[in-house]
Amino acid sequence: MCQAHKHGKLRQAMVKKYKEIIILIASFTLIRLLVAPTFGLGVDEAHYALYARYLDWSYVDHPPLVGWVHALFSSLFGMNEFTVRLPAIILFVFVSWFAYQFMLEISDSKTVALIAALALNCSFLLNAMSLMLLPDCFLMFLIFPLIFVTRKIEMEGGWRFFLYLGVTFGLAGLAKYTAILLVPPFIVYFLLKKRYDILFSPWMFLAAAIALLLIWPVIYWNLKNDFISFHYQMNHVLGSRRVRLQCLLTAITSQAGFYSPFLFAVSLYGLYKSFKAKEDLIRLSLLFGGTILAFFLYSSLREPALPHWSCIFYILFIPLGTYFLLMDGGCRKRNFLYLCIGFSLIVTLFLYAELSAKWIRFPDYKSPFQDIYGYPAIAEEANAIWKQNPNPKKAVAVTNWTMASRVIYYAFPYHYPVFVVDQRDDQFDFWEKKLPAGYDLLFLNSHFHAKDIPRIFQCDRAASVKKIDIMLNGGKVDSIEYIWCYNFQGWKDK
Repeated sequence: MCQAHKHGKLRQAMVKKYKEIIILIASFTLIRLLVAPTFGLGVDEAHYALYARYLDWSYVDHPPLVGWVHALFSSLFGMNEFTVRLPAIILFVFVSWFAYQFMLEISDSKTVALIAALALNCSFLLNAMSLMLLPDCFLMFLIFPLIFVTRKIEMEGGWRFFLYLGVTFGLAGLAKYTAILLVPPFIVYFLLKKRYDILFSPWMFLAAAIALLLIWPVIYWNLKNDFISFHYQMNHVLGSRRVRLQCLLTAITSQAGFYSPFLFAVSLYGLYKSFKAKEDLIRLSLLFGGTILAFFLYSSLREPALPHWSCIFYILFIPLGTYFLLMDGGCRKRNFLYLCIGFSLIVTLFLYAELSAKWIRFPDYKSPFQDIYGYPAIAEEANAIWKQNPNPKKAVAVTNWTMASRVIYYAFPYHYPVFVVDQRDDQFDFWEKKLPAGYDLLFLNSHFHAKDIPRIFQCDRAASVKKIDIMLNGGKVDSIEYIWCYNFQGWKDK
């Protein structure tokens, strides 16, 4: 009883000490839990959820961690919109907590750390990533432990910290291929500190061995499949040889818009001030975050980089920008920060409300919900039409990979096969164990991905059987035409 009483008092003291950040994290988490089941899965969400249905050592476009986590949660709780999003919500709880501890270490101020965590939770795209599980969500989760363990190795050097380092790098490698970008800044940090004893320590080789052991599934799968993932990623990120300044400008403006224009400015201020900072935690952040940002800005000169690829930079520099604006002194900078956070918070709460309630009527085919609305109805209607065909060799087909992930996911309750008929080599080619030739294919032609089925495909006969409009508040979100291609025989010669 005495021991239980002691633990109870300890818990009460911890809750009292961290009351403000607990309330902040709990408030945002509650909002996310309530919003999570109110809208359909997006393109990437559905694609990664399919990883759990087709468990493998790795995948064409990403390492397997996102699929393994989905498989764990779906085995425990079933698979639906809520459980698909639950891992991302949980991960961002830890991201917010780590960010708070990180800023507490730097500022030695609970107020500064709390405001920094609040700013992080007001970013538009980071809120999206707190709901939608992407491979990048794991990197956001791991970046703070990586910084913490790097400092522990520098200051204490115990073998267990090298063990933690190997696990951290290994998990990052299981999450996303761009985790390799975290290795050079780690090495550069110790080179700048002239800590060669650490870099060439036997424990460092142990850490490297642990990381390699953890990512062995990725290496093994690629060995079996001609390193297709590495070729895919190189073409995806640095595919074009042509340098285009417009792509870079597009990437920068999209990041400003998606993360919040005001918080984008806060992060740039944090980057600027970090170059002059002497604290090791800030220097580490500059090396890690700066490397990520520089790489994707460089790659944007050739192919537009998606905004979430740079999330590690913003995870670090929105809090750091907040810290510098608060600590620099002067009402103007503080008021500017409060304006940035206030504006972003209001917009974030509005977006959450609209996402769950969907009360705004948008013009036809202009709805921002076109990717996340209507697919259960599309799949259900396809099932009704599919069952009317007496041919046992029949399937549903789409001509665009972005439609494929949603159609396949929402088709699972109906058990009809789905083919992706395009000329793009991707993950769907691994999942399709049969060729569509000889099937009666029911093509789903959307307003946004319409194809002239009789003109481009060889069919004994093609017939449009139905067209439905996906409506929301009186506006057309999308239109789907169902077209049978009887005895599909592939593409016509051009």
